[in-house]
Amino acid sequence: MMQQRLASLFCLSSLLVLGSAFIVTPIRNHDGLTTTTALDMSTTAAIGDATNLKSILKKPSKVLTVGVDCDVSDNNNIDQLEIAILSMQLRKSKVSSIWCSNLQAVKEFSAEQESAKGSFPGPLPIIYSGSAEDCSAALENGASAVVLSSEDDPSTAGENAEVVWKVSSLEQVKKVLEATADAANVFLVDMPASDDEEQFEAIVQALPKTSLCIASVEPMQEDGAEIEIGKNLKKVGCGSVLVRSAIVGDPEDLPYAQFLVEGLTSKASSEFKFTGLTGSTNGHFGGVQANGTVKWRRVEEQQ
Repeated sequence: MMQQRLASLFCLSSLLVLGSAFIVTPIRNHDGLTTTTALDMSTTAAIGDATNLKSILKKPSKVLTVGVDCDVSDNNNIDQLEIAILSMQLRKSKVSSIWCSNLQAVKEFSAEQESAKGSFPGPLPIIYSGSAEDCSAALENGASAVVLSSEDDPSTAGENAEVVWKVSSLEQVKKVLEATADAANVFLVDMPASDDEEQFEAIVQALPKTSLCIASVEPMQEDGAEIEIGKNLKKVGCGSVLVRSAIVGDPEDLPYAQFLVEGLTSKASSEFKFTGLTGSTNGHFGGVQANGTVKWRRVEEQQ
């Protein structure tokens, strides 16, 4: 017994002596599971990486993860309570990340997600995609990571901040990797794949093999084309899909998010039957008909 205690004390003292190099920290994944591990701070403190975010959004099973862009401003007709309810519903709908360019929205989404610690499913990462000048404020408001471009200094977000790098050319990829000493490991390819398929694939192939590539797609396309586009991007090498302006503060926010998760993560065909808050139950089209034709009132009203 005495030998076991001495061994334990020796291990603990070793960690304390090496405190500048190692810490013992709990890591929580999206499923709410917690593990404790010793981390080499020489890698986790690298400026410009997003190792924790990558571990959440890049699945070993290679199933696509789905992020939704929350396009709300201070003038949108969506209050704090509505954001809290929506935040909870998005988590339960198996959305993988919420992206916001609005600082107040970041604060409110982060606060609600924080309340899910220790629960299943666990908190979603909130990613700030607004001005680089406000990165520090976003992190103070609870953002899990921030988005920077190749023109931004990696230190803009702070030494311990996780960064998603937005790129749209091979030159930008090279610039980011040089600026971060190859530490960058999460990239948002910010260009429609349909604009130049060869260029898009070349960018993805130029990213470090162990990194995460996130592709962005436009929302509510004709006949739900974003589903097929997202699945094709997975074949190119993207592990996650961000759907732009998926959340705008209208009654179709949740049905559309559920449609995206079901469509992009399912191995079935692109024809879906949608149940829940759609059609007759909420007064909106909001869903998918039996023949696969998608109709959203949001789109109808914009035409």
